[in-house]
Amino acid sequence: MTDNFEPEYLTRKETAERYRINDKSLDYLVSTGQIPFLRVGRRNVRFRADWLLKWEEQQKNIEYHHNQRGEE
Repeated sequence: MTDNFEPEYLTRKETAERYRINDKSLDYLVSTGQIPFLRVGRRNVRFRADWLLKWEEQQKNIEYHHNQRGEE
C-alpha cells in the first residue's frame, strides 16, 4: 500500500496572512533565507505547509534579546 501524500502549498498572500505580517516582511524573510520556501518560476514562491510547521517549531527554540539604548 502506497500513501499518496500531497503536500499543501500556500501562496505568498496566504502565508503573510497566516503569520499576520505584511508582504514586505515576508519578502525579507524569503530573501534572507529565514523561512522555507519553494521557487515557482522566476518570480513566484510557494510555501509548503508542513515545512512551515517545522519552521514554527524551530522558532520556538530561539531566544531573542532586545538591548535598550545605553544598556548592555
